[in-house]
Amino acid sequence: MFKRMWMAIRSFFGVFVRGLEDPDRMLQQYMDDMRSQVPKMNDTVAEVMKNEYMTKNQVERLEKKVTDLDAQIIAAIKLGPEYEEEAKTLISAVETAREDLEDTRQQYNLAKAASEKARDARDDFMRTMNQKIQEAMRAINKSKQAKMQEQLAGLMTSFEIGDQTDILDRMTEKIDERAARAQARVELATSGVDSKLNDIKKASARIGVDEKLLEYKRQLGMAPEEAGDEKTMEPVAPPQRTLEAANSDSEATEPGSDQPTMQPQQQTGTQ
Repeated sequence: MFKRMWMAIRSFFGVFVRGLEDPDRMLQQYMDDMRSQVPKMNDTVAEVMKNEYMTKNQVERLEKKVTDLDAQIIAAIKLGPEYEEEAKTLISAVETAREDLEDTRQQYNLAKAASEKARDARDDFMRTMNQKIQEAMRAINKSKQAKMQEQLAGLMTSFEIGDQTDILDRMTEKIDERAARAQARVELATSGVDSKLNDIKKASARIGVDEKLLEYKRQLGMAPEEAGDEKTMEPVAPPQRTLEAANSDSEATEPGSDQPTMQPQQQTGTQ
């Protein structure tokens, strides 16, 4: 009984967790976790490399010590028999230094090999991490493309089912119907008897205007007169002299004026 209940609880939580799993978010978290391991890997490799550098420095110091002791031994021997005891002490010290140097060199070789392995492991980790990150990014892009295709499929399905997207077609059809009805009404209104009478009135008015224009031209002598035609208009009077012209003539004939008056010349005819 308890086993079945436990299985039911586990299955319920399993369904809940699977519902929360988003591939894009899970892959992003996976990449973040892998990137977070890089600093830890660098710290581990740095510790191994530190041991290598420390043993290398010890080797260099011991080599210098052995060289200095050899020089001191040679100097003590050259000073004479009274410095033989000091020379023996220096010889014992140089032998001990050489043994330490040999052990330190072995440690340095081991530390160097470990450092190289650590660097290789780090390089392999970085290479593997970059490959997995690239795979995760490709999976994320594929997931985005799948979502986009699902949205497009949903849109296409909505078009096939026929939702509110047919409003444009229906409204366009109604507008075309209204425009056709209005055009038909205009044609019916302009094709009746009243419209024909209006056309006749316009034509007759135009004929009368043309006749009046021809009559004006005949009165002014700009058009030939036809025999038998009666003039229906008064002759056009010549233009009268303006007041300014009359005043100028009167001023020209006044006595005492500074301007000389023009005397008419008498024309003589030949006998």
